[in-house]
Amino acid sequence: MDCVNPNNVMLRKSGAGSAQYYLCFVNPPNHPGAMHAPMPQYYVLQDQRVIERVPRPPHLSPPCESIPAIIFVANGWAGVPVMDLLMETAVISAANDAVLEEQGFRTITISLEWPGYDTKIFGDSMHARIDVRPGGQNITRQHLAREICGLLSHFHKVISKYRITPGWEKWALTAGPGGIRVQDIVLLSLHYYRNVWVPEFYVIE
Repeated sequence: MDCVNPNNVMLRKSGAGSAQYYLCFVNPPNHPGAMHAPMPQYYVLQDQRVIERVPRPPHLSPPCESIPAIIFVANGWAGVPVMDLLMETAVISAANDAVLEEQGFRTITISLEWPGYDTKIFGDSMHARIDVRPGGQNITRQHLAREICGLLSHFHKVISKYRITPGWEKWALTAGPGGIRVQDIVLLSLHYYRNVWVPEFYVIE
């Protein structure tokens, strides 16, 4: 009986089981949100799914941030699915760190602006506050991430009832097929620009 070399039948040379995949798995890339550089348009998750950055105006880019970003990592890899955080099935790295202790904030304003939805119409839904001293204690990284995802989930529920601006259909939020659902969104980091905090969200392709 002839023997088959597994390398000859591997469908993806860089896929699971390959040396390239193993090297990438044990040596994840640096978190793009921590580099004080423009965020990449595309990024690859630990499970090799490709995600695309939700477009932001040029002035809302890490090189313009006022203080270092707060990053969210799971298993050494950048990015945590929003639904995993809401369902409390994901534990992020340094989960118990008091991430805003040095800045002295008591509340912060989160901007959830989404491409294709007019800020003049949906402005109230796009901006929300988070108490970062709940019970007099500094908020932890895990708690902050969950709060951001909770705000996004509520925002998605409100906005998905409306039509998106023509030309931006790719970024339409929806509760059903044919658009972006909450479970399609990944949280990478949180950045401060003057007086507002802006999360970096990516969407699974």
